[in-house]
Amino acid sequence: MFIGQIDAEHRDLFQIAEGLEQAMEAHTPPAEVRQHLQALTAHLEEHLSHEEWLMQSVSYPSYGWHKQQHETARRRMKLLVPLIENGDAEAADVFLDFLAGWLHDHTSVADRMMASFVRNYERSHSASALERWGAPAGRAGSHGRGAAAATAAAPEAGPYPKTMRFCTVCGEQTTHEIHGSGLACVKCAERSVRAELDRD
Repeated sequence: MFIGQIDAEHRDLFQIAEGLEQAMEAHTPPAEVRQHLQALTAHLEEHLSHEEWLMQSVSYPSYGWHKQQHETARRRMKLLVPLIENGDAEAADVFLDFLAGWLHDHTSVADRMMASFVRNYERSHSASALERWGAPAGRAGSHGRGAAAATAAAPEAGPYPKTMRFCTVCGEQTTHEIHGSGLACVKCAERSVRAELDRD
């Protein structure tokens, strides 16, 4: 998808599902199978909720259609997981077959469409921010003007444009303000302000 956190979550989902399949094929004790199953369902729900939050944050126009696909996976989990927890091997096979096909189809089409929209959203907001805020202070203007002239021509400060990015400090997909000097994570800034207030 070329969205770091989404790609990492997809990799984790496939690995956890593979672990569940291997545990079942090896006829491991039911308690261990349940652990794999609980890890898979918890991770899948967290991932679907994260995707839905991301789509809402960028006003994705196909949100309803995409969420319907998520609801299909949720309904299958709700029906089949209790059966698997009670030792129904056939239900486990049905669930794994469904999940393999659903994940392949969903990531190949719906998630790629969503990711493309998110990346274009970020690009368009970054481009508008560069147009609005101009070159960083100290850089010569396009017609050979000095730094002072470029600074004088800069627009008045106002609310900063925002974009979604994965923050390496927070470790989460967060809102970033686009400043002339670069991107600033709003969550990290809030944490910094709270720390300063606590010290006062």
